[in-house]
Amino acid sequence: MATKVKMMKFLQEVRGFAEMGRLEPLPKPSTLFLMQLRAHVRETSQSRRRLVISIDLKGNPDIPDPVKITHVKPAPEKEKQPTPA
Repeated sequence: MATKVKMMKFLQEVRGFAEMGRLEPLPKPSTLFLMQLRAHVRETSQSRRRLVISIDLKGNPDIPDPVKITHVKPAPEKEKQPTPA
């Protein structure tokens, strides 16, 4: 019985090695696919251009006139009156 088990294991190993030896390399991807992939990577990896925005200050700008800010200090507190309980 042990001989039969050993033979079965041996046959499984031989079949496994034979299957591994028959593996064929994967076919190369088509040239068109590679060109499309290259174009896509180039589009997505480029940094975005800065847009230059020019402002024409001549004429009637919508900028309001400067406003003077006056800071108001709180009035000094008088002596606190004790509140009746």
